[in-house]
Amino acid sequence: MLIVRTHYRFAIVGLVMAAAFVVSQLATDPLSNAPAQELVRFAFIILCPPSLISIPIIDAEVGTSGFFFLWTIIAVLNALFYASVAAVVTRRLKKVG
Repeated sequence: MLIVRTHYRFAIVGLVMAAAFVVSQLATDPLSNAPAQELVRFAFIILCPPSLISIPIIDAEVGTSGFFFLWTIIAVLNALFYASVAAVVTRRLKKVG
């Protein structure tokens, strides 16, 4: 039971990371190349690997319906990624302990 809750918690963290990335994109100027903003983008790319899917899709401009559709898919993929990582970690810890 605890393992299942751990998977859900990690999945929620994955969704929150993707949502934070979307909020960051909506709140900042997408054409700005300020060093602090570049650092934030890099951190979000590390924390949300499925966000790399958005690079070749240039038609999904920030704030459009295509943007929100794309980021919904990315958020679900990130949640699955985080849940998968939780599954691997809990299995390893279960074998050790």
